[in-house]
Amino acid sequence: MSADVPPDLWLVESFLNSVDVSSGADDLHDVEGFQRWLTGHDRAADGSDLTGTDLRWVRELRAELRHVLRRHHGDDLVVDAPALTALAAPAGLIVEFGPDGAATLCPAGAGVRRFVAEVLAVIVYASAEGTWRRLKLCSAADCEVVYYDTSKNRSRRWCSMRICGNRSKTRAYYQRRTSRP
Repeated sequence: MSADVPPDLWLVESFLNSVDVSSGADDLHDVEGFQRWLTGHDRAADGSDLTGTDLRWVRELRAELRHVLRRHHGDDLVVDAPALTALAAPAGLIVEFGPDGAATLCPAGAGVRRFVAEVLAVIVYASAEGTWRRLKLCSAADCEVVYYDTSKNRSRRWCSMRICGNRSKTRAYYQRRTSRP
């Protein structure tokens, strides 16, 4: 995980990076893998009753959320809002009030639904704070790592300028040089 991501978004970034596009590795490949991933993130209890149906739901939600991140580059991609809303609905979020009257979103369920609700609550708060749009997907098609954009104007395109950015710019330069008559 990137050192730049705010602590409250760390779990979201980690969840969205649970698939590695470059190698094809997926921590959510099967129920046991997702349970290991949850245990590694101090959420073992959330995976205790995990089913194949839960796993398919979580993988689909992760894919849709990663698609949303493509829009964070300013692209005109269309997000299937009704489908994403339907995927989020089973998680169950409730509003809890503290002794001071402050309201917070909290998971209403248990198990994997509690985990997903926690991720979604963080996204809601980050949306309100403006930090959700700083979570982006690397523009390199062979990478697509989720990273937190710390640039002042929020224009960063790659997870690493040194690696993915350099590769992209070198490729573009080579194409320009070889396409000349």
